[in-house]
Amino acid sequence: MIRLVAVSVFFLGAGVLADENGSFALAAPSGWGGETISLPPGFAPNMKLKGVEHIRFAPGMMQPESDSFFCYAFVFELAEKPGLTKAVVRDEFREYYRGLCTAVLRGQVPDVDPSKFTLQLKQVESAATASDDQKTATRYHGTLNWVEPFATKKPQKLNLEIRTWSRKGHNYLFACVSPQKKDAVIWKQLHTIRDGYLKKQKTDQTPSE
Repeated sequence: MIRLVAVSVFFLGAGVLADENGSFALAAPSGWGGETISLPPGFAPNMKLKGVEHIRFAPGMMQPESDSFFCYAFVFELAEKPGLTKAVVRDEFREYYRGLCTAVLRGQVPDVDPSKFTLQLKQVESAATASDDQKTATRYHGTLNWVEPFATKKPQKLNLEIRTWSRKGHNYLFACVSPQKKDAVIWKQLHTIRDGYLKKQKTDQTPSE
């Protein structure tokens, strides 16, 4: 089922980039799928953000009965501009999810209007970390109300934890996404993926191209 997402994105013209030697930029538990795609993706060509997106999908990503249904983590590795202001993050995420839903549904559910999808973002205080980059990171909690187009084609509320920062002339955006409440086990796994990426980034010279 995980491959359904990758195949769907590929045929939508997202520009899937093969991960060298079968490895992934984001480490994740066994059973998690993943892809790297170019930004802006084919399903949302009007996005202003340019770079790459690394994604890891939970095993139950496409299984509505699973506790990890539509749970995943991703990072945008981006050019220096535009800056990741709150308005830019909100607008780019809406463009991303509206475009994805439109491209996947292809008019199969006539009463779905992606222009009505909403995203609420709230900036939260930064906690102290060992990384200088992360001390200046901006954190958001968000709620996206949209229609999940792959498995159910029904309204869904996604909870998002978003972190943005700059490093060596590049911008970064990391997001953990799940419809589950924040005390669900899946969030610990999502945070582990995020924290692993942040730790690895300290030793990397430049982001993926």
